[in-house]
Amino acid sequence: MRDKDAAYTGAGDGRGDGGAAARGDTLATPDLVALDAVVPKGGGRPVHDRVGGVSLGRPLAYALPGPVGRCTTADADREFLVCFPFDLEELPDGRRYEQVTLAVDLADGTHALRLDPAPGTVAADGTEISVFGLGRQRLRWTFRAQGRGGGLRPDGRWAQAVLRMPASATDVAGRVSLSTTTVQPVLGGALRRRAAETPYDTPFRIRAAEVWTALTPLTHQQAAPGAWALAAYEDETPGADGRETDEERLPPGLRRLCLAVDIEKYSARDNADMVWLQRVLLRTLRAACERAGVVWERCGRQAQGDGYLLVLEPDVDETRVVPALLTGLTAGLAAANGRASAANAATGKSSSEGAPDSVRMRASLHQGIVHEADSGYAGSAVVALFRVLDCGPLRRILAESPDTDLVAAFSDTLYQDLVGTGYEGLSTADFEKVEIEIAAKNFTGVAWVRAMRSAAEG
Repeated sequence: MRDKDAAYTGAGDGRGDGGAAARGDTLATPDLVALDAVVPKGGGRPVHDRVGGVSLGRPLAYALPGPVGRCTTADADREFLVCFPFDLEELPDGRRYEQVTLAVDLADGTHALRLDPAPGTVAADGTEISVFGLGRQRLRWTFRAQGRGGGLRPDGRWAQAVLRMPASATDVAGRVSLSTTTVQPVLGGALRRRAAETPYDTPFRIRAAEVWTALTPLTHQQAAPGAWALAAYEDETPGADGRETDEERLPPGLRRLCLAVDIEKYSARDNADMVWLQRVLLRTLRAACERAGVVWERCGRQAQGDGYLLVLEPDVDETRVVPALLTGLTAGLAAANGRASAANAATGKSSSEGAPDSVRMRASLHQGIVHEADSGYAGSAVVALFRVLDCGPLRRILAESPDTDLVAAFSDTLYQDLVGTGYEGLSTADFEKVEIEIAAKNFTGVAWVRAMRSAAEG
């Protein structure tokens, strides 16, 4: 990082404003060694090729003047904002980095209160960023390039975390490693992929008494948007008793309201239309949350190309939030389709001539126990949410309702809690009961479906 303030004011897209070694602040420059070994013809030990290299910058640490969470701990506990910058080596011969994972294993007793970039972040260049480790001492940031065979910019990347360490700790310490997937075009349009990793973990240590001091405490929205959806356990220090490893511990299971959405006929669109649809999807979701009074930055988020999962922030008023979300989603889709129609009319284009078709969505809502696992949000509630979202009856109702922008399915338990008791904006007359049976997934259930035909219906 060129500027020590960059760790505090970064934009959250995984890029800094300079290389990790720009000022000689280099922690290590390990090779990236291929995982697919080559066995010599004459026998002997397998040979692992060098695929590339990485320059790991020295972590930058800032002591925070006050607690960043809504819960407080003993005065002796200390909190630090730590930034981990790194640069990847440029690749020759048309090779590109398709995926990069930065792993940070913290010293015992230290755990993450916030992570940045946040779970589900999509950078301006389309890079998708998955983040795991909230409340834990093993942290992971995975950067994925957009599209098949896409490439990541190798230089100026970073990740940061707000860490809490116990009074007995005198240093901010841990180990850093990195793994990559590279792609190389070959004959016939195929792609050759190779997985590689640093052959060893690089230790780092920063004396707590010598770190920089931040002038002001962080607020909820200054670091790690999305973290608050699963952050109620931040005062629990993982591994404090030393008897259970991080890998063995079940992440906290917390009850949350979940919303999943999916765009109709996304895969049938051309590339430009897919880009437009993803923009509409994100814009519509954010606007719906704003309308419902849901703070986007406090929701757990998981992008899925033509779909999206929201794990809503704690303590929402479901009786007001759910109907407002439905109204907001429908209004957002109507607005997007209105803009597209106006643009088509101005240019004289029809859908057969490359103009985008109307955007229509399916949505599913459910509530239940959710865990932040190593590759996404986990739990039977999340599974049921997506089973309903992808079920045949929901798809059929949308296909048979050409004037509908949105069909929304409630789980049976959510329907009984909200609709069956007559809350404002949710009438039993608007819902249709459907039986769901997916033999291949051993899933059966009941859902209640509402077709939203206009924004005024909300």
